[in-house]
Amino acid sequence: MRIISRVSVADEARYQVYNKIAVKILPLLLVSYMLAVLDRVNVSFAQLEMGPALGLTAAMYGFGAGIFYLSYCACEIPSNYIMHRIGARIWLARIMVVWGLLSAATSLIQTPTQFYSMRFILGIAEAGFYPGALLYISYWFPAQLRSQATAFMLIATSLASVIGGPVSSGIMHYMDGIAGMAGWQWVFVVEGIPASLLGIVVYVVLRNGPNDVPWLSAEEKAIVQEDLAAERAQQSEAGAHHKFADAFRNPNVWCIVVANFCNLSTLYGIQFWMPTIIRGVSGASVLATGFISASLSILPIFALIYVAKSSDRKRERRWHATIGYATAVCGLLLAGSFPQSTAAALIGMTLALCGQQVVSVMLFSLPAAFLMGAAAAAGFAIITTVGNLAGYSMPFLFGVLKGATGGFSAGFFVMATLATIGAMMIQVTPALRKGGIGTGA
Repeated sequence: MRIISRVSVADEARYQVYNKIAVKILPLLLVSYMLAVLDRVNVSFAQLEMGPALGLTAAMYGFGAGIFYLSYCACEIPSNYIMHRIGARIWLARIMVVWGLLSAATSLIQTPTQFYSMRFILGIAEAGFYPGALLYISYWFPAQLRSQATAFMLIATSLASVIGGPVSSGIMHYMDGIAGMAGWQWVFVVEGIPASLLGIVVYVVLRNGPNDVPWLSAEEKAIVQEDLAAERAQQSEAGAHHKFADAFRNPNVWCIVVANFCNLSTLYGIQFWMPTIIRGVSGASVLATGFISASLSILPIFALIYVAKSSDRKRERRWHATIGYATAVCGLLLAGSFPQSTAAALIGMTLALCGQQVVSVMLFSLPAAFLMGAAAAAGFAIITTVGNLAGYSMPFLFGVLKGATGGFSAGFFVMATLATIGAMMIQVTPALRKGGIGTGA
């Protein structure tokens, strides 16, 4: 199995070492993050039946779907700091076990207030997994390989839709009424418990870094240590910061913060409303909606892998990210301009997701290039914390706009505007504009 591109490393020995590491740790991170994405967005399918059952309006659903991210964002920075201090093995496993149990418990809600409360608590439980996993990748891979490693994990976003759409709709269709529970209730139970079980596997299998694993020889560990030490030395010479508080003063971090918020607005706006949009423009059944939703997430996987390898090979991030934003803008404008066209909606959302995924892998390969140690932990957390506020604002705003206009066009145009702003922020990021540390820009 080959995950790392051969042309991205200097020699055969390094290729073998980093591909070995990738095969050992990245599939587990991918599956873990896929369950995380699934457990936070399965509500978009459950909403098709849960909404009428609980009496949720479009705005109420948007608020409940998004409130997860308020608590999630509030806890991300302290969560990443704790992981940096005590290690990924314990902390990531703890996060997974708790969020899985809480996701399953969402099946017990009976009122809108309980829906809001459970989503808020679930956000606290899951906080820190994504930035923690990104930070963990930086412990194993030097900058020139980080895009590919990050991209492999981010495939989980699309896989969660590819798998989650048919599975969620199938559960709702075939399990409705079993043990006296509605189909939407079974969605939370069936998709929540696996996260807790996998959390136990993470605790048993994962190790905190290259020095802790028995499957790397002394020579292989030396290669990784040499590459990471050389990168840290280069960062120090170029003025990279290492204290936790340094991340808050770094202008590159704040440029990426804004760029990430704009990019995630596209992801969450589409993720939380895709089933409703598909059903609205096509009139498809719940089961057919699941399969249509899955099909839209296949192409972004290939776009993500191709662009990540291209970026690492050319050691360039700025223009790869900008092209990603431009692709998303084109897709969003297409979907918004032809609100009654099923083809325009499906093609537009597919293009938007391709662009969004490309931008994500570019953005999250950057912080470890100009931050290290505790500052890198803080940087990843700041970027994901503020960025994930889009998970609250965009689903809610989309619901409000739909309620006010009766259609989806306004929501698509708002996301297109934000994606344009994101592209502008990438263009003015100092480290990228000046060809800064480890970016190759």
